[in-house]
Amino acid sequence: MNRLNLRTILILVILVTSLSVIYQNLRIQLILTGFTLFLLFSFRISKHKLHRLGHRLLSLFKLVLTILILQILFRRSGEIIWEYSFLMVTTEGLNYGLIASLRFLIIILVAGLLFDIPYYDYLLAFRSWKFPFEISFLVATIIHFVPIFNTQFKSSMEALQIRGIIMQNLPLLKRPVVYLNLLLPVLARAISEIKFRAISLELRGFRLYKDKTYLHEQKLSRLDLIIQFIALIFFLLLNLIKIIQL
Repeated sequence: MNRLNLRTILILVILVTSLSVIYQNLRIQLILTGFTLFLLFSFRISKHKLHRLGHRLLSLFKLVLTILILQILFRRSGEIIWEYSFLMVTTEGLNYGLIASLRFLIIILVAGLLFDIPYYDYLLAFRSWKFPFEISFLVATIIHFVPIFNTQFKSSMEALQIRGIIMQNLPLLKRPVVYLNLLLPVLARAISEIKFRAISLELRGFRLYKDKTYLHEQKLSRLDLIIQFIALIFFLLLNLIKIIQL
């Protein structure tokens, strides 16, 4: 986050995800995916963060591939590319499957970018937008709830491995049962941790004073203003083109 202000990043993220939902076009989805990867590699400078990104993508590759296959098989319209028994791959099914997979991949990449942003930066960004402090705090907490949940889930998986239960060695039919048994305790621990944070805030006088003071302030540079202006113009032009085509 050394080059661009967080507000600029959030605006770019909102525009990219909005265009990904609006456009059912493979070329647009490829461009948005490439732009999202550019954002990730621009702000993940350290090798550790790049390794985390690669590990996250590999772990979710099976899910993206499953979405692609299901979308291809359940779309029957269009020209037939390949057919065997009841299985059929059509041009429309392949196109829609690739679009749905790329859209899901964009969401994963964007989430990875947002989760790695420090908690305090969100509060500064929302304050700059004149959001009420309570709303800023809630949004930042919700965004960082997922990493907390992920940490608790990894701890539970490690506890199972210590007891000799290795998920990869279990039969496929038993794995969902294990995940379901882990889900509620992990969720309860994550919520409990947030509860203790809330108690800590109350003890420190949260919402006691209307005006908050901050050690740092986030100011927009010329580069931030230029990027925001270009991104908004590009977003409006694409939506205007979409409206004209309809």
